[in-house]
Amino acid sequence: MELAWASLKDYVRKNNTNFRLTDVHNLAAEFIAGFDEKAAEKAILHVRKVENTFKKSDCFVEETVEPTLINDDSDCETDDELYED
Repeated sequence: MELAWASLKDYVRKNNTNFRLTDVHNLAAEFIAGFDEKAAEKAILHVRKVENTFKKSDCFVEETVEPTLINDDSDCETDDELYED
């Protein structure tokens, strides 16, 4: 959804030469009319690619980074100890 919205705003920005609200409305309608099955498929493929990148990154963090983190809770002061006078 955000990708389609960003594309619409970009289209209006690039083609809006008179800066009138009616032109913005007409350009938005023009963009929406041209957003066909091919454009939707392209957007979906892009989103899937981005999702896969995030999934791979998340997997890397869970499998490689998190196991190497040191749990240092035993040396931490408790809230009570921090605020004692």
